Amino acid sequence: MRLAGARLAILLTVCLFNFARPLGAQGNPIDDVIRLAIDAWNDLKYPTADSIARRVLTMQSATAAQRSLAQMVMAAAAYPEEKADQKPAVALATLKQLLRVNYDAKMPPELSWAGLDSLMEVARRTTFGMQVTGDAAQTAIGVDGSAKIHVKSNKQGFFRLIITAKAGNAVAVVDSITGTADGDISFKTMRDEKPIFATGDYNVLITAFEPGARGDTVTTQLALRVEAPALTFLTVPTTMDSTKMLKERTGKYGAKALLPALLTGGAAFFLSSQLHGGGGLAASEPTSIGAHSVGAGVAGGIVVATLLAGFADKGRVITANVAANKAAGEAFQKSIVDATTENRRRITEYRTVLNFDLGVR
Repeated sequence: MRLAGARLAILLTVCLFNFARPLGAQGNPIDDVIRLAIDAWNDLKYPTADSIARRVLTMQSATAAQRSLAQMVMAAAAYPEEKADQKPAVALATLKQLLRVNYDAKMPPELSWAGLDSLMEVARRTTFGMQVTGDAAQTAIGVDGSAKIHVKSNKQGFFRLIITAKAGNAVAVVDSITGTADGDISFKTMRDEKPIFATGDYNVLITAFEPGARGDTVTTQLALRVEAPALTFLTVPTTMDSTKMLKERTGKYGAKALLPALLTGGAAFFLSSQLHGGGGLAASEPTSIGAHSVGAGVAGGIVVATLLAGFADKGRVITANVAANKAAGEAFQKSIVDATTENRRRITEYRTVLNFDLGVR
């Protein structure tokens, strides 16, 4: 009858875990299952304690701590103080499996006794194990910002970390350390001044390789949530808009000098003809030459000089426009500096927030 009641309690506890959890009022049902296993162990019902504890290992939502405690109950059930119920090989194998991914595990006082503690130390000495710890919440800032995971083992070895995105399984980070039994695997969160991560969920796989040709391999997996907003930049100007530049001089005189040249040349020819022609003021002079030759020479010279002056004209400087263009150029250069400075600030202050679920699986 007591056995039937124990089975009923187990079934009720498992049902509580499967169906009542959304109600949020019953506490953690997996802890209740573990408590039931410990109670069975205290009642010297070692096979029942082992059976209940094994149920925890099949529950996907069980945390690392809950799984470890369940394995400890299994080891205690396989190696109690009662000589007749001891199964040292089973207990040792269970403890080795526990210590592979939880090397610093310690037996809780209510399950502990001298013989089991000694067996735990035997398992610790003969098992290549790894302990993974770290800060659950980490923030990396800028190009040199990094996050880290601490690994510890009972032997020096090679430790490799691989982070992959859950969506698409793309590899984001691969890093490692070697020649140590206790150290940090650090990794940067930016590469080439660009974020490595995008906001989303990631898998963190940490593998420890025992040295030697027959060395063991231990693998630990963590869940990682990353908050990494898109890093956007201001557009840095490359050329000024020439259409907005003002004319700095008035238009060149150029071909417009042709009409004044002809007018002045014609006037010169007319005056020369009046001066040297018949009845002119210089007509009686012994050295006077013909009106037409003198007038043509003077007129031609004036025409040529006037045209040369017209085409040599560069226009009048418009002082206000020169000042405005200078200000526009300085503003353009400042916009380049401002955009570049702002983009640099965005890089140096960029934040990647990483939240590790340190429940080793």
